[in-house]
Amino acid sequence: MTQQDPKPGSAEEAGKTALAAYLPEFFAAVGEFPDLKAEPGLSDEDIAALEQRLDFRLSEGLKRLVRQCAAISMNGLSVRAAHFGPIVMPSSEALIIGELYLHNDGDRLLMLPNDETVYYLEQRNGAITKLADSLENFFNQTLPRHLYG
Repeated sequence: MTQQDPKPGSAEEAGKTALAAYLPEFFAAVGEFPDLKAEPGLSDEDIAALEQRLDFRLSEGLKRLVRQCAAISMNGLSVRAAHFGPIVMPSSEALIIGELYLHNDGDRLLMLPNDETVYYLEQRNGAITKLADSLENFFNQTLPRHLYG
């Protein structure tokens, strides 16, 4: 076991196992990255409580993700259910689901209520770009393309 390998039976190992099962293409592309972290998923009750706390209806794809992995992070990417929060923009119902540093540190990943689309917000200029039509496609197709140029 190397220093980066999670301990057998640990929450990190369970998170990585769930990530590999749920997002196999993504895991195949980044599974060996030493800074990849994943946490086990949330229960349906925890997801309902999260929706109530946020006053936001999560898309089915986002629910599937957090059922499997409550957090996924690595250099330049952080998606953590515990850090989901509303975006502070006038007349916006978007939810910040994480950070992705494609252009600048602090750029955000966004989703809308009951919408599977993943958007990218450049903090510096406020530009919003559609990244993928679903979270699964974002992780399995879009993100590996950005990681490997």
